[in-house]
Amino acid sequence: MSNRLELSGTILKTPIRKVSPNGISHCQFYLEHVSEQIEVRFKRQAWCIMPVVVAGQNELVHGIKKGSKITVVGFISAHTKRNNITQLVLHASEIKLID
Repeated sequence: MSNRLELSGTILKTPIRKVSPNGISHCQFYLEHVSEQIEVRFKRQAWCIMPVVVAGQNELVHGIKKGSKITVVGFISAHTKRNNITQLVLHASEIKLID
């Protein structure tokens, strides 16, 4: 089964960096995407805020901060928050800074 997403945007808040009890580093942030897409020959505004998680790969998140423009590649998975709200989260395997 295929599950790959590439999304570019701007980091909205300061990334949260944590280490899990088993010693794996995690970085979490929100990516805001705004673009114009063509759908059935018409221009359409596309906008979303996507939660992103990076696990165990410190080199991917080195240098990113609030306001950084990046492209993220990874897979999506549903996460259930403490308030029982389910949301899609992008699990990053590649991050590139955009100049």
